Amino acid sequence: MSKMEVTGFPTELLLLFTLLIWALYFLIFYSSPRNKVNQWSCICGFLLSIGVLKEYIYYSGIFYGKEILLFGVLYSLDDLLNSILTAVLYYVAMPCVMIFSFHFCHLEEYWPRITKVLKVLVFLPVACFGIVYPWSQTREIPVTNPEAYTIVASYNLIYGVIATILIIATLFRERREISFRQRRLVSVIALLPLWYWLITLFCFHLLKLHELDKAWQGNAVILLLLFIYYVRHLFKGGVWGMRLSREYFDWSGDSTDISVNERYLIHMLKGEAAKIGWCSHYIRSLGVSEVDDELTIIDNSVRHMEEFVRRSSLYSDEIVLQWSEVEIEKLFQEIKEETEARWKGEVRLNISEAAEPVSCDYYYMKEVLLNLIDNALDAMGDDGVLKLTCKRPRKNIVLLSVSDNGCGIPQEDIPRLFTLYYSGHHDASHFGMGLSYCQKVVRAHGGYIQVESSTNPERHGTEFTICLPAGGRRQKRKKRGNKKHRGERG
Repeated sequence: MSKMEVTGFPTELLLLFTLLIWALYFLIFYSSPRNKVNQWSCICGFLLSIGVLKEYIYYSGIFYGKEILLFGVLYSLDDLLNSILTAVLYYVAMPCVMIFSFHFCHLEEYWPRITKVLKVLVFLPVACFGIVYPWSQTREIPVTNPEAYTIVASYNLIYGVIATILIIATLFRERREISFRQRRLVSVIALLPLWYWLITLFCFHLLKLHELDKAWQGNAVILLLLFIYYVRHLFKGGVWGMRLSREYFDWSGDSTDISVNERYLIHMLKGEAAKIGWCSHYIRSLGVSEVDDELTIIDNSVRHMEEFVRRSSLYSDEIVLQWSEVEIEKLFQEIKEETEARWKGEVRLNISEAAEPVSCDYYYMKEVLLNLIDNALDAMGDDGVLKLTCKRPRKNIVLLSVSDNGCGIPQEDIPRLFTLYYSGHHDASHFGMGLSYCQKVVRAHGGYIQVESSTNPERHGTEFTICLPAGGRRQKRKKRGNKKHRGERG
C-alpha cells in the first residue's frame, strides 16, 4: 500500500478530530489553569492526540517527497516526522499519565519527597528507549522488531494499569466526600480514551489482529463524544472546576436585557433597604399608632435584607490567610468555654496525643469551627452532646471534627450543603452562607471538608471533618494572590 494512500478515516476527518481533541483539553486546562490535575490532563490529552496528528501529516502528503539531512543522514521528511511523533506517543505519553494520577490521588500531599523522586523515575524508560530504539526509526518497530514492540507495549500497559489503580483507589477512598461526583466525571474523561488507545494500539498488535490495525482511530470519535459530554456537564453542574449558566433574553426585541451580576444585585438591595428603612422611620415619627404592627414587620424585613447584603458582600471577597502555629488543644478549650456559656448541653474534647501545632490562620479556623458548632447546636436544640476531635492519622495530615447527636441530615440533602444560599432551615436567621464560607476558608488552607450524617432514630447525628495538610508548604503557596478579608459567621 502506498504511503499516500489513506487508511482508516479520511485525512480531513483526522485533522478535524485533532482540532476537537485540542479544543477539549484546552477547555479542561482553562477550567482551572492552576490545578495540577487539569494541567497534566491537558498535557496527556495533547500527547495522546499525536496519534491522530501524525496520521494526518503522513497520509495527507504535506511533506511527501521532501528530504532532510540530519547528523549526516538523509531522511525522508514525512517518515522522520512520523517516527519522532510515534516515539513521543509511545515513550512519553504514559509517564505523563502517571504524573496525572499522582496529582489526582494527592500523592504529593502525603509523601512530597517520594512523589518528586517518582516523577523523575517514571521517565527513566523514556531515556532507555531513546538510546536502544532510536527515535528516527520508531515507526518501523512494530514491523521490523516485534520483540522491541512487545517491550514498549508492555511498558505502556503496565503504566496504564498502575495509573488506573491509583485513580480508582482514590475514588473509592473519597466516595463519601462532596467532591466525589466531580472526581468521578474527571476519571471518566481521563480513563476512557486512555484505555481505548492502549487496547486498540497495543493489545490488538500483540494479539496480531492486523485487520484492526486502524481501530485506534476510533478514539477520535470517543474524544468527540467526551467533548459533548464535557460541554453538557459545564451547564449541568460543572466539571473540571468550571460551571456555565444559561440566560435567556428576547434578542428580537428593540432592546436587550443586560445580565445583572451578583455584586450589582447586592448593591441594589442595599440601596432599596436603606430607602424602605428611612420611610419606616419617618412614618414612626408621625406617631400613627394604628400602623405600629405593620412598621415592625417592615423594620424586621429591612434588617433581614441588610444582614443578607452584609453577609453576601462579606463572603464574596477572597480569603487571605495569616499563618501561625496554632495549638489545637488551646483553640478547642477556648471554643468549649464560649459554647458552654451559651448552651446547656455537654461539650467533649478528644485530642490525640500525637497532636502538634497546626499551621493555619487562627481566627479563620476558629470562625469555621464556630460555624459548624452553631449548626450542630441548631440540630440538637437546648441539650445534647457536642464533640470536638483532633486526630493526626499521618504526619502531614490533621483531622478536626465537629460532631453532634442531633436529628441528622437526610442523605439527599448532603450534596447541596455547601451550595451558596442553600439552607435546610426556613426562617429569617439562616441565609445558607455559613457552610459555603467554611468550605472556602478550608480550601484556602489547602484542605477539604467531608460530612457524615444519619437520621436513623437509633444512631442519629452529624459529623463534619476538616482535613488539613499539616506541613504548611502548600498553604504558603496559596497565600500569594489572595485579597485581604476578615468575616463573621454565617
